[in-house]
Amino acid sequence: MRTITRQILLAVAGASLAAVPAFAQVRVSERGQPKTPFSTTDFGRFRWLEGTWVGTASGEQPIYERYHISSDSTIDVTYFRDSSFTQQAGTGRVYLAAGRVYHSFGPGRWGATQVDSTGAYFVPQVNAHNTFAWSVVSPDEWTATMRTGLSGHERITVYRMRRVGGRP
Repeated sequence: MRTITRQILLAVAGASLAAVPAFAQVRVSERGQPKTPFSTTDFGRFRWLEGTWVGTASGEQPIYERYHISSDSTIDVTYFRDSSFTQQAGTGRVYLAAGRVYHSFGPGRWGATQVDSTGAYFVPQVNAHNTFAWSVVSPDEWTATMRTGLSGHERITVYRMRRVGGRP
């Protein structure tokens, strides 16, 4: 179960520095929230996430995720253990509350410091220690980049997420 949890956490976030978006490199130590609150219009920029995805990263097991937009302020996330998307491993949410965008998984919560047409950047808030960035590559591909560890001993993992089964 610990391996599955690790894979899911890596999936939430995302092994090459070349794939790390510029805003993720700049904001790696930032732990605060943005001064300007996000709106449902900002949250609507996550529409590209809806669908079923397979993620691959060098030296890592593949990951399997499904994102479903359930309202103008909530995306339900389901993580799977298998490529047939039949063995559920956990759930999470991306949501807008009180002008802030959050991602939750288990006891962990991250807050977005940037949301725009190119992706999003999240910092740890509760029971979390990693930062992660989502970067749109195309309508059928994106990257999830996670940074864990302390400065100087960071581990960066980049998952290439590819859409499965076409767009919803």
